[in-house]
Amino acid sequence: MGLSIIVLAVLTVLSCILFEYSKLPSTLKNLTASYKEQFQIMSNKELSDEAKQKMLFQQISKQLKLIGKLILGIFLFVLPFLSLFVLEKLDGSLNPDILLTWWGLLTPIAVVILYMIFKKNYGRLFGNR
Repeated sequence: MGLSIIVLAVLTVLSCILFEYSKLPSTLKNLTASYKEQFQIMSNKELSDEAKQKMLFQQISKQLKLIGKLILGIFLFVLPFLSLFVLEKLDGSLNPDILLTWWGLLTPIAVVILYMIFKKNYGRLFGNR
């Protein structure tokens, strides 16, 4: 169980790093802005139907790209935890069922909190160099 918790903590840190570099929050903001812009295009009375259709197709294309990017980012965020099942095949002492226990739930939460605290303090210490 001890090795499983250590591996889970390492995988959680890896997941935090992947989340940070995947830029999921900015993708969500861009997707939300695209939906708002789509509504504005549809409610604009000054544009012709052809112009609206062309602009809406551009928005839909942009939204599909952003949704694909969002799905890929979520997959990358979850991938380290899924790798626990692969690592179990390499080392029998690793148990992916730890994800269903209290330790398996509390360990990632504690690691994420520590990661955020470390990241915040690291930025203060080394941000202005």
